[in-house]
Amino acid sequence: MAGRADPRFAAVREIIAAEHAAEPPRRAAEMAAAIAEKHGNSVNAFVFYGSGLRQADDPEKMLDYYVLVDRYISVHGAGPRAFASFALPPSVHYHAATDSSGAFMSSKYSIISTDAFLRRAAGRAREPMIWARFSQPCLVMACQTPALRDRLIDALALAVLHFADTVRPLMSGRVTPRDFWARALAESYRTELRAERPYERAGEIVDRYAARYEALAVAALGPMDATGRIHLEAAGAPQLLATRISWALRRWVGKPATAGRVLKAAFTFDGGLDYVLHKLETHSGVTIPVSDHQRRHPLLWSPLLAWRLWRRGAFR
Repeated sequence: MAGRADPRFAAVREIIAAEHAAEPPRRAAEMAAAIAEKHGNSVNAFVFYGSGLRQADDPEKMLDYYVLVDRYISVHGAGPRAFASFALPPSVHYHAATDSSGAFMSSKYSIISTDAFLRRAAGRAREPMIWARFSQPCLVMACQTPALRDRLIDALALAVLHFADTVRPLMSGRVTPRDFWARALAESYRTELRAERPYERAGEIVDRYAARYEALAVAALGPMDATGRIHLEAAGAPQLLATRISWALRRWVGKPATAGRVLKAAFTFDGGLDYVLHKLETHSGVTIPVSDHQRRHPLLWSPLLAWRLWRRGAFR
């Protein structure tokens, strides 16, 4: 696992730190302040990510955050919700507010402990949910201290290196940065229950941030040749086998964990069942009717609804 002593770390961190020098969009900052007010002193920092990062000024766009907290009990109190967040982080929440211009804004945010985020982002987790997701563009916001901000940027740089190292043995020869990162993201998407097709979605993300991923590829993998390709040495047979087994285990563990988080979100996230169904319809075109009774008792009905969605092809 890559660490701060890795000779590549400084170059990757410089790229990540430059991205975080940008000021957060006004609406994103105001929504973060509203969420922080809701949860009080338990909030240590925000990580703003997702499509809202590009479209934060769109009043129709829901804003996505990871909210880093000191302890789950500080947010949820002592009880099953705190335990569920500890056992299967993160917990998903919804918040709506009015911005300084009087316009409506909404957010979906995931609560995770600061320690868990730092540990998982740096690669100390089998699931790629954190280290793969936050190798993508994001913005650290509203940190309690400059020292915590530095630790978070370090962790995001380590996430990129860990992600690259877990995928590198799967590829060899002269590879473009686009092909490398598209393969990497697709491998991570295949560990989740997702409505999108993994390789198509991965290519869209890399193409949208082509210059960024090219710079990160050079920093993590080595220089490009005159044709814009990086030469990757072929992994030995034992390393290649171990890498393939690792990704198979991530798929084996990740998909049930994703299903568990969806079920958990359905009863911890206000309006969670309708939100999940809306997201699935947006990405897959699949929808199912839901009764008022099912909305009132999502935990009871979620297994049946998930089965019906799977039968119709909502998950791939």
